[in-house]
Amino acid sequence: MQLLAEQRCLAEAMYYEARGEGIRGQEAVAEVVFHRVRSAGYPGTICGVVFEGAELRHACQFSFTCNGDMDRTKDPRAWAEARLLAAKIMEGAVPLSDMTEHAISYHATDVDPAWAGQMVRTVQIGNHIFYREPARSRSRGA
Repeated sequence: MQLLAEQRCLAEAMYYEARGEGIRGQEAVAEVVFHRVRSAGYPGTICGVVFEGAELRHACQFSFTCNGDMDRTKDPRAWAEARLLAAKIMEGAVPLSDMTEHAISYHATDVDPAWAGQMVRTVQIGNHIFYREPARSRSRGA
C-alpha cells in the first residue's frame, strides 16, 4: 500500500510540474524528487518530499500542492501517462540517468526565484532550469 502511495505522489509531481514537457521533462522532475529523498534536509519519502510544506500553505516545495491545481480535473490521457511512467520508474523499468546532474531544485524559465543565485545551475530541460547545491568547501589546515 505504501508503494502505491509513493508511486501516486511521484506521478502527481510529474503530472502537475511537467505534463507539457514530454517524457524527458517528467523524468527530470522525478530525478529531483529522488535526489531530495536521498539528500539530508529533506523528508526520506517521495510523498514527504512532494508535499513538504503543503500543510503550511505558504512553504510549498512544489507549487501545485498549495495553489489549487490539485482541485482541478486532470487530463485523463496525461494523467494515465504520468502514472504509467511513475510506475516504470519505481519498478526500475525506466532507469533515471541523472540528466539533471544531481539537481535538487528547478524552476520554470519565466520566473527568477531569489534562491537561484545561491545554487549551481546544471541544465535546462524544456521550460525548466535545474540546480544543485554548491559544493561544500573543505577547510584546509594552516
